[in-house]
Amino acid sequence: MAGLRTLDPYAVLGVGREATPLQVARAHRRLAKRHHPDLHEGATDAAERMRRINEAWWVLSNPARRADYDRSHPSAAHLAPAGHWSASRAPIRPASPSSTRTWATWRATAAETRAAPRTVRQPGEGSPIPRTRRPPRPEPMPATFRDSGWAALLVAALIVLLLAGAIVVGRLAL
Repeated sequence: MAGLRTLDPYAVLGVGREATPLQVARAHRRLAKRHHPDLHEGATDAAERMRRINEAWWVLSNPARRADYDRSHPSAAHLAPAGHWSASRAPIRPASPSSTRTWATWRATAAETRAAPRTVRQPGEGSPIPRTRRPPRPEPMPATFRDSGWAALLVAALIVLLLAGAIVVGRLAL
């Protein structure tokens, strides 16, 4: 890796020195997708750009190599080109929220939603039943013999009789 010391890996990946490993990984993936040589056929510098991106990732992906680089290059910003994503650029900090309330506190809980009164609309012309938000419950089907427990008991008794008959026939046949 001869080119490791010539370029600042932070500037190559476009992250600050205080970037977390997740930010470094995301920056590497974003740049690898953008500059992969398979996407730029015929470009002579695509392989070189990808090599620099992979070298920067190799240094910054391992905590030991990253710490070693930071110790040996305390101010490597002067090696980076003075562009928008150079390491000397101050990181952009998001503004603090104007309110401490978040979207989650504005939502009603499930219990509050269930306890809310149902909206009843006034019946219109020729409509005898007021409409609600929910459809009416369907009428239950009339119970039949098949739905009762007696049907299951009758089937179980029939199976026991058949098994007993099979056992008796099996003993007689021996």
